Amino acid sequence: MIPDSYIFALFFAAFSTGVLALRLGVELYK
Repeated sequence: MIPDSYIFALFFAAFSTGVLALRLGVELYK
């Protein structure tokens, strides 16, 4: 079974990547 800490770390990494991509997209859209 996967530890909760691993799932949290993976979720945090995905969230951070999503935020970075969204911010980059906004910069390109301007």
